[in-house]
Amino acid sequence: MTLTYGSLFTGVGGFDLGFDQAGYDCRWQVEWDKHCQQTLAYHWPNVPRHHDVCDVNGATLEPVDVITYGSPCQDLSVAGKRAGIEGIKSSMFFQAIRIVKEMRDETNGTFPRITIWENVPGALRSNNGNDFGVVLNTLANSGAVDIEWRILDAQFFGIAARRRRLFLVAVYDPATKHRNTTQILPLQPIYRRHLRPNQDTTIGFYRTHGRHDQPQRGIAPTLKAISPVCIATPGNPPRTLTPTEHERLMGWPDNHTLHRADGKTNSDSTRYKMCGNGVATPVAQWIATQLKKLL
Repeated sequence: MTLTYGSLFTGVGGFDLGFDQAGYDCRWQVEWDKHCQQTLAYHWPNVPRHHDVCDVNGATLEPVDVITYGSPCQDLSVAGKRAGIEGIKSSMFFQAIRIVKEMRDETNGTFPRITIWENVPGALRSNNGNDFGVVLNTLANSGAVDIEWRILDAQFFGIAARRRRLFLVAVYDPATKHRNTTQILPLQPIYRRHLRPNQDTTIGFYRTHGRHDQPQRGIAPTLKAISPVCIATPGNPPRTLTPTEHERLMGWPDNHTLHRADGKTNSDSTRYKMCGNGVATPVAQWIATQLKKLL
């Protein structure tokens, strides 16, 4: 039996690529950005797409085993305004939970069996941890019977860039919970020196530094939506990484953000934004593989 998934706040499908690579079947996507919509339509032409998560009814969506949702994180980021979970953007989390509950009500509690929330690590500390408590309580009240979270860094999944993100798995299916006797996302000790034994002299940085920006040696800093990464190597002038190089730092195929279903192409600035807002696909694939063992 092929496992199925649907994605909320899809972006350009970083989550989706990982789940496809793990053997899941995408049944629907929800994304409001018009450029992302066109890119998704180019890569997933046969998948139904919906525009605004606020207008989506979970009872009318096709039931799926897994729902992924990387709701907007600006209000929870240490680099943002830190308005918390009740901020205009981060409150989209509750729209996702509404859709989950509507699907569960429509299917007598059968689907979805698992959901995955992706966000910034600052979600754990927002409002002195109280916002994360709200997240956990909301998931439990929506029917989750097992909840586990990890902060995963893409650099330990074959990506040459730092990208620390929170991934929270909520299990709704009691049978799945009972089958699980270990951690859902098992981690082994991995140290950077084991991955890069030779000192790399390449420096990754942003030309306009914010207070949280630190030049990275031998690895690119976390990609942002507002500006591209630059690199400098001994004997060569600094240069800006291309959109294709940004895609590679997300584990995406070359030119994934370039093509559109309407025959046009996305601008470089749009492509940089797509990468900065995306999910690193190798991390998503690893998570999807772990969930497959349960499902």
